Amino acid sequence: MVLGLSEMINLLAPKTLAILVLNETKIDKIDRLTVMIHHYNIPTCIFNNLDEYFRYIGSNLKKSLETTSLLFCHPEKMLEDLIERRLAHRLSLYIFYWGVRKVPTQLDRSLLREPLRVAVITNPRKNIFRIFYNQVKPNNRGELLSTNWFDGNDMTFQKVPLLPTPTTVYKNFEGRVFTIPVIHKPPWHFVTYSKLNESSYNDTETDQLELSTNSTENEETVFKVTGGRDHNLIQLIAHRMNFSFKYIDQEDRIQGTAIGPAENATFTGALGMLQRREVDLFLGDVAVTWERMQAVEFSFFTLADSAAFVTHAPRKLSEALALVRPFQVTVWPLVLLTIMMSGPILYMIIAMPYRLEDWSRGRMARTRRFKIQRGPSFYHMQYIQEMNHGALPGGAEIAGTPQHPTLDRCIWYTINVYLRQSATIPYNGHVSRFFSILLWLCATYVLGDVYSAQLTSQLARPAREGPIDTLGKLEIFMQRDGYQLLVERQSAFQAALVNSTGILQRLYRITQQQSHNESYLVSSVEEGIRILVDNSKRAVFGGRETLYFNTKRYGAHRFQLSEKLYTRYSAVAVQFGSPFLDSLNEVIMRLFEAGIIEKITIAEYERMFGSHIGQFDDESVMTTKPDSVEGDSGKAKKAAESNEKLKPMNLRMLQGAFLALACGHSLGAIALVLENKSKCIQLTFGRIKMCLHWIGRIFCKIGRAICRLWARLQRDD
Repeated sequence: MVLGLSEMINLLAPKTLAILVLNETKIDKIDRLTVMIHHYNIPTCIFNNLDEYFRYIGSNLKKSLETTSLLFCHPEKMLEDLIERRLAHRLSLYIFYWGVRKVPTQLDRSLLREPLRVAVITNPRKNIFRIFYNQVKPNNRGELLSTNWFDGNDMTFQKVPLLPTPTTVYKNFEGRVFTIPVIHKPPWHFVTYSKLNESSYNDTETDQLELSTNSTENEETVFKVTGGRDHNLIQLIAHRMNFSFKYIDQEDRIQGTAIGPAENATFTGALGMLQRREVDLFLGDVAVTWERMQAVEFSFFTLADSAAFVTHAPRKLSEALALVRPFQVTVWPLVLLTIMMSGPILYMIIAMPYRLEDWSRGRMARTRRFKIQRGPSFYHMQYIQEMNHGALPGGAEIAGTPQHPTLDRCIWYTINVYLRQSATIPYNGHVSRFFSILLWLCATYVLGDVYSAQLTSQLARPAREGPIDTLGKLEIFMQRDGYQLLVERQSAFQAALVNSTGILQRLYRITQQQSHNESYLVSSVEEGIRILVDNSKRAVFGGRETLYFNTKRYGAHRFQLSEKLYTRYSAVAVQFGSPFLDSLNEVIMRLFEAGIIEKITIAEYERMFGSHIGQFDDESVMTTKPDSVEGDSGKAKKAAESNEKLKPMNLRMLQGAFLALACGHSLGAIALVLENKSKCIQLTFGRIKMCLHWIGRIFCKIGRAICRLWARLQRDD
């Protein structure tokens, strides 16, 4: 017995060997067995307690370590515990030996089904050992079939290796039927549902037709899978691995979400059925997340997609504000500040030498100033001098003209330069001329030309509001304008929104404050897009591929797709510890490397949108506009094309210029009225002052006369 077991363990060549020894096993034989196994440099670990052994196997599975166990006990004592503790995995092999001549027939086959790997060693004759294995065939019936034997007389095996490898067994499923749940989620699966009495399908159709019972309505319905990217993909895999499949309807028709702690979470929906081992596979844009990997396992990815959100397309801005739109909001304050400071700076350049000269001589600056005499007329003499290039008609000069211009004169000159109007330099100094030239260059080539080019572009192609393409902008719009974020119910994106940190967590808090009774959850992305069409103050969160597909159905010109938020992967979900995962990965990787998965994806879009379709880029976005399948596709397409073309300028686009002109005329009229009113007020105040002066003089004279009269009366007395 010791020699035969040691040779079988040596041929198996495990990375680690766990030996479970119960009380009925002879200790001396175990000692000799371990000594012989150590000669082959195989690390061993001996247990005599079931709980410690189960904890050891569980810790190795969490670390993804392959473990082979040699158990000296009857299988019925441990199979149920292995299944309940979720220790059935392709990385764990359990070899039972208890010295029987043949395999007992009372073993429950249901306990030996996948993914549990069980080998039983029997001893029919002296020095003869037979090995039975439950995964000799890929039919998942739980049968212990003879796979090898060992003859201790001549130390030979029937064949090598000792047990068939999973990749060899599950390379061909030999017509096995897989059960797969299906959910309507374009473009991955297209499923139509109808009541049984309304069904018009016949048995000659090649598409899948299944019968399901809706527990909420207690009536039977039929569903039909009419196509989809993942439907075509599973057909290719089934043909390559020689298996067939049948679809079943999931009751809630959702992928599923975790309930409870992450390590021991139970899932709802289709993933819950896979976790309970009620189905074999599940595919259909199934995102790979850490929580889901604790309950099920995933194959090599079938789609590398990005998370994104979609909002309404940027709307056109008002054309009345086209005059102030060429520059950003952060530029206009600097431009206005430059215009306001140019006049005082020019005045300081001109007046500073005179100020320094006055200070050096010790004289007060105010003794050298001259005030311009204003007459009763409405005009200013300096304006007349400007219009006559510095001299009055007939060679007359203005009396009392200062040596340098005043501050208001410098400000008026700089305003004329910025407004591209003719003006005379207020001073003939070299520094002031250099500054005037620099000011003219800035006004002409920097502000004037750039502004004219930007304004022409704005008028030729009407400006639109800024797109909402980042999470930061979406957060601002949700707080300021009341935008609401929609997400598919019990999807990986809902879990990402609920469990994330940072800006996604802030968005989730805002969503919780805005919504009532989880109104932000929708049954599918397609429903969210329909809500977005009716109400523009919405944003739909989901996969970029799915969002792009649905926006194309309703007209891509209506929507704005955001930037890539993070990369997420979709794959085929299988049962935890599935033995055929490696074979499935090999097939999917070959399809991926050959470009077949991408081709069937493009073919699905071609079927929905027509043959005029381009290749996908890194963001999986098509380059041409397909024909829409909706009734208003023609109008939508014409509207999209009209928005792309340049429009000729018209007077309506220049309404902002007319508004600015009207404002200028209004300000001029108001200034004229105020000037006239101020002139009349000055005249009125002058007359009133003169009258008061004369009245005061009269009262003074009357007072003096009264005083003289009173003095005379005093002398007479």
